[in-house]
Amino acid sequence: MQKVIKDDEKRIGSHSVSVLQGKRKVCYVSGQKTDLQKHHIFHGEGRREVSDRNGFWVYLQAKYHSAALGGLHAHPNSGLDLQLKRLCQREYEKVYGTEAFFEIFHEDFIPFKEEEAKDMQRTMWSVISITNSIRRINGERDEVYTQEDFWREIHPDDIKRPLHDCFLCEYESQFGEVEKCIHTKPDWKKIKTTEEAEKAAFYTWGNIGIEKRGFEVWEK
Repeated sequence: MQKVIKDDEKRIGSHSVSVLQGKRKVCYVSGQKTDLQKHHIFHGEGRREVSDRNGFWVYLQAKYHSAALGGLHAHPNSGLDLQLKRLCQREYEKVYGTEAFFEIFHEDFIPFKEEEAKDMQRTMWSVISITNSIRRINGERDEVYTQEDFWREIHPDDIKRPLHDCFLCEYESQFGEVEKCIHTKPDWKKIKTTEEAEKAAFYTWGNIGIEKRGFEVWEK
């Protein structure tokens, strides 16, 4: 006899389906199947039930979970605990939107938004492209204005220098460690003239996006 799957078992965000893990019963950090404990991502102040009801939970081994063992409950709202909150919010919002998540907790755990990161990235490449264009027009063919020149001239009080000089990396760093930048950018080693730099920066400005998500899960 075929099993009838209830609606709340099929959708993301239910008591039986984890927003981050689906129905997989392994440690979210290590992938192991032993010594598992169910972690309610939003905990305290009656939030445990809300997390259970909406699928805001993952399985963790005790060493990552238990406060007594130095797990995330020993470091609330930081490290792995905060990372899981942000990952959970992002995945839930992909399906139901930002307003739906905010209606549950009336909190926003992701301070730096992806669209904001993309806008700031576009601004940077626009400045680099225009500066090289002006230098080209002025006959300064070899005076290439690079990404490093941009950050050397920007005052820290105006714009904080992001991780790997990339606003998309800065955005991704909210969800885990970003080891290197793998986002669209010119190959400065091959660019020799201001005309080449202008075109490369303009292309990057028009093709803002994430080539590959470059983060790994924090262990603590």
